[in-house]
Amino acid sequence: MNHRRPIAARYTAADGRRSERTLHPHGLVAHAGRWYVTASDPTTGQDRTFRLDRITDVRTLPGSFEPPTGPDPANRVLTSLATAPYRHRVTLYVQATADHVHTRLPPGIAIVEELPTPDDADRQADGWSRVDLRVDRLDWLPATLASPDRPFSIERPAELRELVEALAERLARSAPPEPAPRVTAPRMAGPRMTGPRRSGIRR
Repeated sequence: MNHRRPIAARYTAADGRRSERTLHPHGLVAHAGRWYVTASDPTTGQDRTFRLDRITDVRTLPGSFEPPTGPDPANRVLTSLATAPYRHRVTLYVQATADHVHTRLPPGIAIVEELPTPDDADRQADGWSRVDLRVDRLDWLPATLASPDRPFSIERPAELRELVEALAERLARSAPPEPAPRVTAPRMAGPRMTGPRRSGIRR
C-alpha cells in the first residue's frame, strides 16, 4: 500500500456474490473490531470501502497511482458505514453540538451537521444539528434519543415518531402522579348537656 501499486483481488460481498476487481488501495483502517481498506476503482473512478477479511487472491499489478485528495481514510470509512444501505433512513434535528450527538450516535452510525445559528437566537443555548443515519431497526432509537435530555425533532420516518410517542406514554404510566394526602379533621368534643339531678326519694 505504501508503494502505491495497483492490485487485482477477489472480493466477496455481504450477500455472498464474488467479483474480480482492480483497485488502487490507499488506506487501512481498524473500526469496531474489523479492518477496512479504502481504495479507488479505476474502472468506475469511485472511492470504495472494502472489508479486509473479504478480500482474497491479491496480486500486485504493474504501474503506480496517486492517492486521492480529500478526507483521510478513517473519515472515508466512517462515512461509508454511515451511508450504507439499510432498511430505514432517519433524519432528525437535535439541539446539541455534533460532539454531543456523537456521544450517543457514533460517527460510524450517524452523519451530523451543525446548522448555522440564527442572528436572533439565544447565544447561551446550544445550536441545532441535523442528524442523518441509516438503520435496520428503529426500536432502539427512542431511548437513545431521550437519554441526552436534549430537545429533538424527527423529520422522518413517521414510524420513529410513533415509537417515541409510545415510549413517552409508557414512561408516563410508569410514574403516575402521587395522590394528594387525605386529611382527616380532628373530632371536636361538644359541651355535655346535663339536666337537674332527680332525688331518689319517692313521694
